Amino acid sequence: MTKRRTTPVSDNVQVPAALGRDLLARWRARTPDAAAPADPRVSPIQLGLRLFEEIHPGTAANILRFDAEVQGLLDTDRLSAALRALARRHAVLRTTFPQGDRTACAVTPEADAAPDLTVTDLGHLGADAGRDRARAAADTRAAEPVDLETGPLWRVAVWTFADGTARLQLLAHHIVADGWSLGVFLAELGALYADMPLGPATPLPPVAATPDPAALAAWRDRLAGARPLALPTDRPRPGTRRFRSDHVDISVDAELLCRVGDLADSSGMTPFMVLLAAFHLTLARTAGHADITVGSPIATRERHRSPGAVGPLATMLALRTDTTDALTAREVLHAVRDTCLDAYGGADVPFETVAEQVGQRGTSLFDVLFVLQPQLPVVHLGDLPVRPMVMAPTTIRNDCELYLWQGEDGITGFLGYDTDLFSADTASLLADRFHTALTALVEAPDRELAELDVRSVGERERVGALSVGAAVPGVVAGRVEELV
Repeated sequence: MTKRRTTPVSDNVQVPAALGRDLLARWRARTPDAAAPADPRVSPIQLGLRLFEEIHPGTAANILRFDAEVQGLLDTDRLSAALRALARRHAVLRTTFPQGDRTACAVTPEADAAPDLTVTDLGHLGADAGRDRARAAADTRAAEPVDLETGPLWRVAVWTFADGTARLQLLAHHIVADGWSLGVFLAELGALYADMPLGPATPLPPVAATPDPAALAAWRDRLAGARPLALPTDRPRPGTRRFRSDHVDISVDAELLCRVGDLADSSGMTPFMVLLAAFHLTLARTAGHADITVGSPIATRERHRSPGAVGPLATMLALRTDTTDALTAREVLHAVRDTCLDAYGGADVPFETVAEQVGQRGTSLFDVLFVLQPQLPVVHLGDLPVRPMVMAPTTIRNDCELYLWQGEDGITGFLGYDTDLFSADTASLLADRFHTALTALVEAPDRELAELDVRSVGERERVGALSVGAAVPGVVAGRVEELV
């Protein structure tokens, strides 16, 4: 009797080897189950962004912007080929969001991937004139809204100059890319441009399961009774936000940054927490109350599990800190630290779900945003250095947004503000107060809050002059009845 060789499938079942090979071949050649969805489903983060665009159509408030100088002659044909390869590697770069079912999206086949690349030759102008022209064109492009239904949801533009250099701009809607994605995108773009091999692309992780009810309850407790910030404005708040903004620059020198690090180390904190405490003090003293909620982005668990993925894998945290009963600056520092650590424990709950749970779906849980990022590194396209330029967003979503980039030689950044609400002078005053508050925290963290003044020297001198009736530049003098 001839024995037939069998292939083990489990401890209890065996089938002939030929049948096993046939089953494997059929599995590999299988067609998707007709009951399965044809298109991938959107994540809670994408759903929230989509809802925002429906409520506020025609804005550029969710555009990720990257501008850089390319130090050398850029081969735009190679760049186009590299961008096409990137689109084929990452399905999210071929995704659009048709009307109808908000939880569904459409993905263009790899073979049809066609990145949106615009190349403008400004070589007929002088190098300086060409850069001025490119800067204006780049700002105009960044202010253009994106159609989620038709796309493109990411675009690249190049302006070439007479001196052989170029300006590169990448624009992407946050529904397909977050800030971390930018680093992945640029690294892979550089490798593809240089014809270097890349391993398999990291796919986006599956949509997270429904959050733990206990985690949702914790967020409801954190934000229960949170009051609007209500900074005093220069102009009445319009009935509908128009997303008009401008910015003022902010810098922290290397010496002050070093002291921030020392304070953080001695207090069991991070530099982010110390900087956020200074921002909290600035807002509290300006608004007249100390129960402040600040928004701040954080990478999700899916981002940490898939660091090489391109996609929206960052969410927002609503960081609510109440220092009403704080007596010293150190108590403020500790309160901010506790707020952050507590919020980090619930960071896996999508921000959009949190907003829905507290009854504010489609609206914001905060009026200000605080962002600290590492300084953008120099990347390369082949042998060409690509030096990032810090660019303020054309539009912001909140009343004011503080963006900081931390490097070895200090911090650079800007305070974006809604121009329907604030004047440039008020924005500069807030920026100065932040710097003053930060300096006061690192100089005397045990100082009583009653003695901590966030006003700059210039602001105190101005107030002193006004109090005695002295003439102050920019202030119209006279009695009230004479000014009406």
